Amino acid sequence: MPLKSNVRRHTNTQMDAMQTETETPKTFGHTAHYEYLNAALQAQWNAFHALEQEMLAFAPKPASAFAERRLAQIEHLKRLNPDKSVEHLSASVDRDLAFLTSDRYQYHEQFDERHMTQYVTAVMLSTALSEALINAILALGLADAEAADLFPLIEKAELKQKWLLGPKSFAPKYKFPRDRAIHETLVQLIRQRNALVHHKIELEVNGKKVLEGSPFERLPYHEELTWLRRFYSLPYDLADHARNAIPRVPMMLLLARGPIPRAEAHDAA
Repeated sequence: MPLKSNVRRHTNTQMDAMQTETETPKTFGHTAHYEYLNAALQAQWNAFHALEQEMLAFAPKPASAFAERRLAQIEHLKRLNPDKSVEHLSASVDRDLAFLTSDRYQYHEQFDERHMTQYVTAVMLSTALSEALINAILALGLADAEAADLFPLIEKAELKQKWLLGPKSFAPKYKFPRDRAIHETLVQLIRQRNALVHHKIELEVNGKKVLEGSPFERLPYHEELTWLRRFYSLPYDLADHARNAIPRVPMMLLLARGPIPRAEAHDAA
């Protein structure tokens, strides 16, 4: 059964000085399938937070922890290369182990796949929820302004433009804080989502590049963890912004953010 959310509009007690008639309250009824996206994003938080704590607490193994592996590898190579000296084989194994036992490789081997699984999931869900949210806001605002027929046209705009300019179609004084971190997060989220969804490989044939491909920006792990916290937080902070920026329109959307804390960066002036 489709989810529905019924919100009754409250009468504004501070009437405009030019308004001579009492405004009749309106009743809005709308589906709320965006709640599936909301639930999915919130359900990922605990797994991400546990992985984040594990990554922050990681201590690489010392070289001595690989002593048995080193000896086993030398014995293996001796069986395959009986004409080679032990010294030669040992040097070959040590070169390989120097890379495999490095702090950077140990960290990558331990976390990269799990981290990127969380990263891709959060990017996709946060983008989808942020778009579902602005679509709901536009629909409610245009309906309130008795201009719902404009929705199919405005809805086609790119996600960032819908957040920056869309509400102006029914709330001319609406402003989005382009100088704040919330705008930076929205831009980065869309960039990463597009890089994943529209990804094109870089291709070489006989050493010559034949396709440029599309870039996917990887940052140091600690920076990606910070962005992940901002991506998780973004839809709820966008909802808060909309409620403050468009008080006229009743928006009972994403009121409960569950376990996801507000990103510290989004509190910055």
